[in-house]
Parts: sequence; C-alpha cells; structure tokens
Amino acid sequence: MKMLKKSGYFRKLRRESLRSTIVVYTFLLLITLLMILPFLHELAKSFSYPTEVEAGRVSLLPKRFTFGNYYYFWRKQSEQLGRAFLNTIYITVVGTAWTVFNTALLAFPLSRSKKEFRLGVPILMIVIFCFVFQRPVIPYFLTVKAYGLMDTRAALILSHTIVPFYLLLVLTFFRGLPEDLFDACRIDGGSDFHLFWHVALPLSKASLASVAIFSGVTMWNLFFHPMLFIRSSDLMPLQPIVRSIMRGTGDVLKGNLLDNDPFRETESIKSALIMLTIIPVAVVYPFLQKYFTKGTMVGAIKS
Repeated sequence: MKMLKKSGYFRKLRRESLRSTIVVYTFLLLITLLMILPFLHELAKSFSYPTEVEAGRVSLLPKRFTFGNYYYFWRKQSEQLGRAFLNTIYITVVGTAWTVFNTALLAFPLSRSKKEFRLGVPILMIVIFCFVFQRPVIPYFLTVKAYGLMDTRAALILSHTIVPFYLLLVLTFFRGLPEDLFDACRIDGGSDFHLFWHVALPLSKASLASVAIFSGVTMWNLFFHPMLFIRSSDLMPLQPIVRSIMRGTGDVLKGNLLDNDPFRETESIKSALIMLTIIPVAVVYPFLQKYFTKGTMVGAIKS
C-alpha cells in the first residue's frame, strides 16, 4: 500500500511539474513572439515595394521583393549616412574599450579589503549615490564645456568612463574570486598591478564581456549626448541622423522627379533605415551571448 501511495504521489508530482513546464514555456514563447514579430514585420517592409507597404499588404513576408529601399540611401544619403556610421563605429569601439578598462581598473581596488585600500568605502558610497540619483543636465553641460570638450567625440566617450551599474557588476565578480590566487601571486613577488593584470583580468572575461555588451549598445544608440555636445555635422553619430531622416527633413528630388520616384520618404524607406541601425548590433551579439549569460549570473549562486 505504501508503495502504491508513493508511486501515485510521484505521478501526481510529475503531472504538476509537466503543467508548470508547459505554462512557463508558453509564456516565454509569447514573449519571444512579441519581440520577433515586429522585427520580422519591419524586415519584410524594408524589402517590399513601397506601394505594397502603403497599401497595407505586407505582414511577415515581403511583397514584390526589392532592394530599392536600401539603394535609396546609397543613391541619396550615402555620404551622410556613411560618415555617421563611421563616427558611430569609432565612438562605439573606442568608448566601449575605454569604459571596460576603466571600470575594471576602479572595481579591482574597491573589491579589496579595507587594509589594502582604505578609500574603498567612501568611493563606493559615492558610486551608489550616483547610481540612485541622475546627474543634473545643466551642471553636466557646463562641466563638459569648461573642459573644452564641446563638439568633440571625447565628450561622448569620456562622459561614459564609469557607469555605476557596470562598476557594481564587475566589483561583485572580483569579490567572488578566490583569495588564494592573489596570495599565490604575492608569494611569487607580484605587485598590486600583477594581481590586477595577471590574476583578476584573465579570470573576469565573462563579467567584462557583459559590460562590453551593455556599453557597446549604449554607445551605438547615443542620441541625447550628441544633440547636447555635438554641433558639427561631420562629427554627428548615427542616431541623430536617423531621427532627421525619419522626420522627413527633406528630399533631394523635386517636382515631377519626386512624384515619379516610388522610393522616397515612405514607410518602406523608414523600415530599411531601422534595419540598417539594428543589424550591426544583432550580428555582434550572438558571438558574446555566452559571456553575457555568465556575466549577468554573477552573484546569483552562492557556494
């Protein structure tokens, strides 16, 4: 009897577990569809003929497939968009490397004990304060102007040197490293720099890759800072240029030429522009996904 009761209990438990699994996976599937379907819709519009898009006949598959929407930018916006792409790539690559290095450089001493770094607690309190309260815009603008950084790419890069959230992420990872590794380095005559460069950094690839992803996406999508600090169109990154095109600030073609050209400021053109700004990030992300998953799980499991 006891064996029958136990077997019946386990069958009931398995059924409940199966139901829970079905509910969870169904919920995750719905969330995934909510994210993927709009992307596929915009992708289909970008490869569809403008008249098909204007008529509302495009859903998830292109209608009258064409590259004309992308050729439109090559024909009319290639110089402006090309310059903006190069500016954004430069800001993203240099800014991400700068942010990751300085974040690790500050997180390491903060992760050490009070005996090794006495200023750790005061600095950490300042970091937490900056994490909770946002910087005022006017003093921020006046500070950047006072340092002579207006209308320079450095104004966009240096303003993201230390981000509190990234710092706390790397700090948590450094604190989880075994102290025996650092003791072994000290026995071999290693200095504090050796502890950081030869022990902490090689073991923190997952955490730093997560910071690189967060920082790279932030740098790629910069909009407010360029509008605030950049005045020259030659230094303007991609997102403000995309905004000006999306708002339809003008078309090179005039009169009958505009009327006869189906590839102009239409919804299909805007969809193609959206794809041009999304695809570079979407291509890079899968290569860093495994590090991103490990890095964001830092501190979630206690041994």
